Amino acid sequence: MIKLLLTGLLAFAASTAAADKTFFTKQPCSDWESMLKTPATYKEQMLFTGTGIQFSATDGRPYQGGMFFFVNQDTGTWTMVSVYGDGMACMVANGKDFAPYSGEQPEFPQEQKDSF
Repeated sequence: MIKLLLTGLLAFAASTAAADKTFFTKQPCSDWESMLKTPATYKEQMLFTGTGIQFSATDGRPYQGGMFFFVNQDTGTWTMVSVYGDGMACMVANGKDFAPYSGEQPEFPQEQKDSF
């Protein structure tokens, strides 16, 4: 289930990355314990972790951090938090309507298939 969700999210990210859309956003940031208040409020539990990179909209600098995805699978709410090397935790996004992806997988271009 997690593999299907990740594949769907990566396919979506790959399809939107080509546009190189730049927009400014604000992420609420604090220490890890404070950032856990939002997932706790919605009774979300950690579903998966990973390492992610976000790019600054002002200068394009990459910022790498640990990514934590929390979900309440009963209500469908979710929260994604990134923790950076300096210990600062930021809410990347949160939302509702979480559902595992169970549809057909997208067809990748041949050059991407060759790299698998």
